[in-house]
Amino acid sequence: MENKSIQRQIIQLLNIFSVDVVVGSIMMGLYATRILRVQDPLWWYLVLALSVWVMYTADHLLDAVQGKEDTTIERHAIHFKYRKRIIPVWIGAALVAGAIAIYKLDDEIIYAGLILGLLVCIYFILLYYNRKRRPWLLQKELFIALVYVGGIWLAPLVWHATRPSSVVLLIIINMVLLAWAEGIVVSWYERQEDLQNSHTSFTTLFGRKAAKMFVLIILAFVVLTAGYHSLFSSFE
Repeated sequence: MENKSIQRQIIQLLNIFSVDVVVGSIMMGLYATRILRVQDPLWWYLVLALSVWVMYTADHLLDAVQGKEDTTIERHAIHFKYRKRIIPVWIGAALVAGAIAIYKLDDEIIYAGLILGLLVCIYFILLYYNRKRRPWLLQKELFIALVYVGGIWLAPLVWHATRPSSVVLLIIINMVLLAWAEGIVVSWYERQEDLQNSHTSFTTLFGRKAAKMFVLIILAFVVLTAGYHSLFSSFE
């Protein structure tokens, strides 16, 4: 029982500090490079991992600072409590990722990455100034899914150098939808805490019933499109 408790605590900490998300981004990056059949330099995975961690940690720190000691969400409470230790690490990770990207990445990837980073900054600014009343247009789970998947596929698509096939585009769309669905599921479980801390999420905006139905629709779409492709590609 004690070992299970320790394992649970470790898994919980990995989730709180977004390590699981970073690992997921690396796995998706591996998948993207294999699908597109492009070379995947090791340093790119380092940039990818650091960039994803920086983005997610920035989101957690922003929510933590807004909620301060009153937050009831453990992830935000820990980020607020240890913010003086986390922020220097966050700055260092951002600088390292930026330095490696400038030194190693192609210009096209850097420019696209800067645009993506600018959009993220604009989004966080809009969130901050609309923290009392966040409109549904700033739908957090969808934006994170778009940036997460877009950032992962950005470099492999540039390296691919040709227009991706309809199958690849469908895979990317489905990954965005799955990432969005995962965020909605999290918001479903954290609805009460989000309401207490005045955080806006898909579930706080539309309710648990609508969130559940929407996730089921997303999953059905992903399964049907994947099955459709598998069925008809087998006849080619």
